[in-house]
Amino acid sequence: MALNRDPYLVLGVPPISSAEEIKKSYRVMSKKYHPDLNQDYKSFSDEKMKEVVEAYNLLADADKRKEYNRQPHLQVKRVRKDPRRRVAAKSSVQDSSGAVDFDREPSILERIQSLFMKNKDAAAQAAVKTDPKQSDIQFTLGISTAENEQFLDQAKNAFQSAYRYDQSCAEAIFNLGVMCYKLGEFEDARMNIQKYLAMDKDDPQAKKFMEILKEDA
Repeated sequence: MALNRDPYLVLGVPPISSAEEIKKSYRVMSKKYHPDLNQDYKSFSDEKMKEVVEAYNLLADADKRKEYNRQPHLQVKRVRKDPRRRVAAKSSVQDSSGAVDFDREPSILERIQSLFMKNKDAAAQAAVKTDPKQSDIQFTLGISTAENEQFLDQAKNAFQSAYRYDQSCAEAIFNLGVMCYKLGEFEDARMNIQKYLAMDKDDPQAKKFMEILKEDA
């Protein structure tokens, strides 16, 4: 796959979109970035138009779209790992503000987001008593519904509950990111995958996921 960004993100459509919805978005984006209509920003519009065309060419081809959707970093994690390892990993990759170590100095926005997520987690943890058994039940429910497009909202809620009941369940956060992505909630997907990377910064699937979900330049 030659695209540097997710084709659904580029076209602004959820991965569960129909072929007709993808075509409609392509037409809108083509008009928006067509070089003839952006003479004052021709270099920028040329690059954007190229990106839009590449994204559409991939998604308009049924076989290429299926191949793209089957990539490992777009799949849910079906097995939970030892939470004790997660606790150790989390303490080693976060500073006192909860910022994520991406092998570079975090931006101000990342620090604010990390602090916000830390405060939000603290409030959630106070409201819900830790219950690993209930977390397992919710995680299993999420897995059982995650592959059916009609139940993505239910799967999303289940993974969210699994994490609330047991905040060492990193896989629930990753899967929550995948559900948000499939529903076209790209910003929420980024935030959840970033949160997962704070617990396991070396996960290649999560790092790839963050790479293709990068924001527009």
